Amino acid sequence: MSETLQYQRNLEELVKLLRVYFQLDEVLDFAINELDDNEIVVEISAVKDRVRKVIEKLIS
Repeated sequence: MSETLQYQRNLEELVKLLRVYFQLDEVLDFAINELDDNEIVVEISAVKDRVRKVIEKLIS
């Protein structure tokens, strides 16, 4: 696989992960403000943190 193609695929994955990250942010806001369920908030926060770490790894 060419380096350019690999770079393009990495960018596509990064864009997908960023979309997921921001969607999780919206879900988290909803859970905090509307559901008042700390267990769900903790779980969503953990997933969001894992996605953030993958994004950081792709960027570095």
